[in-house]
Amino acid sequence: MSIGTLFISHNLEKAKDEIYLNYKNIICFEADEIKLEDVKLIKEEAYKTTDKEKYILIKANKFHYVSQNAILKLLEEPPENINFLLLTTSQYSLFDTIKSRLVLKELKFENQRKELNLNVNSLQNKDILEFIKENKKISKEELKEIVYSIFHKLNKIDEETLLIFEKVIKLVESNTNKEICLSLLFLAIRRNNFKGF
Repeated sequence: MSIGTLFISHNLEKAKDEIYLNYKNIICFEADEIKLEDVKLIKEEAYKTTDKEKYILIKANKFHYVSQNAILKLLEEPPENINFLLLTTSQYSLFDTIKSRLVLKELKFENQRKELNLNVNSLQNKDILEFIKENKKISKEELKEIVYSIFHKLNKIDEETLLIFEKVIKLVESNTNKEICLSLLFLAIRRNNFKGF
């Protein structure tokens, strides 16, 4: 039985291109969020008989929890000659049981924003205002990278704060004013820190 791979990257398109360079015979399923109906299609493809080794790449920003249960069943008993490759922006959006069945690989690219020099666990108002002022003209992709980077810097995070992070990403995707997105992001961080996490 082969072990699948979980690829993590903030630039999913570049990561997908790199995966295609390193693997042959790939079938790709991609969506913003993988849902149960997507997994049904993936399962149909996986169970098509083949003599050759085949890779099924599942690329998504998010995986619905119901779809994760279905993916887990596929990973536990993969069809013969089938290897699963998952590509997403954060390993924390996946069940631990899924991650335990995959080899984790992080794909970083040169133009990816460097690590933020910001102590998110003890933010001062002046730091927040200065950061928003400096970053209000960045691109949508850069803003998403900031959100993901800050998310990974938090010591612990509660469920409500996680939901706010998801809302911020949706606002970024819908081209909402960057100052509004950053303000909501920092409110979520302050709220999380205030709760003692």
